[in-house]
Amino acid sequence: MLKIGILDSDHLSPAVIKRYGCYSDQFIKFLSPLQQQHQLEMTFNHYNVFEKKYPSAIHDNDVYLFTGSQYSSYDNLDWIHKLQEYVQELHTNKIKIIGICFGHQIIAQSLGGKVAKNKRGWEIGVTATHVVNRMDWMKPVREFFFNLVSHQDEVIQLPEDAINFVSTNLCEYSGFTIGNHILTFQGHPEFNKQYLKLIIRLQSNHLSTEQRKNARQSLKQSLDTELMRRWIANFIAN
Repeated sequence: MLKIGILDSDHLSPAVIKRYGCYSDQFIKFLSPLQQQHQLEMTFNHYNVFEKKYPSAIHDNDVYLFTGSQYSSYDNLDWIHKLQEYVQELHTNKIKIIGICFGHQIIAQSLGGKVAKNKRGWEIGVTATHVVNRMDWMKPVREFFFNLVSHQDEVIQLPEDAINFVSTNLCEYSGFTIGNHILTFQGHPEFNKQYLKLIIRLQSNHLSTEQRKNARQSLKQSLDTELMRRWIANFIAN
């Protein structure tokens, strides 16, 4: 039985949770098909780290998943400082970590990388993500894939020993690995298009007319959700 601890880094509104669930719910829905497709038995444990809630011991889970957030990894908040310390502890003990969006950024920053606002603005909608370094768990092999993205921060410097393996036109470091125990993606494989439409609407005051138009137009592109689910399963088993 694989135990997955989801470190939820955001508090969504009750209305959004009622319709889409919290971030942990979205990840459980994304990963659950692996139980039938790959006979991978899983249990999920949910921790609201923005409330400083953590497992009693780091070995309570086999894999830790760091979610997205409305916050920035460089915000001077106590819970973010504590989360950085937790990343460092997991890394020291070589426990498997998967980071998504804010999770990707907080892992990078915690281990010596740097995060900043993207000077080219928001990356939002469906984007083509190109493989720049092929990892052995990336099977089936693809040169690029389509994924949902929603971020204005980006990793601008990788931690030592990190290998960047995917890139987009607006974000060079769109995912990295360290050893066999850390995997990150800037994009959101757990999101669906309806949720991304909600984000576009909620962020409309921060997006130009052209950005909103392009983001909505991009949603016509099909997603490679199953591919990313398979890759993550391969990484966990690696």
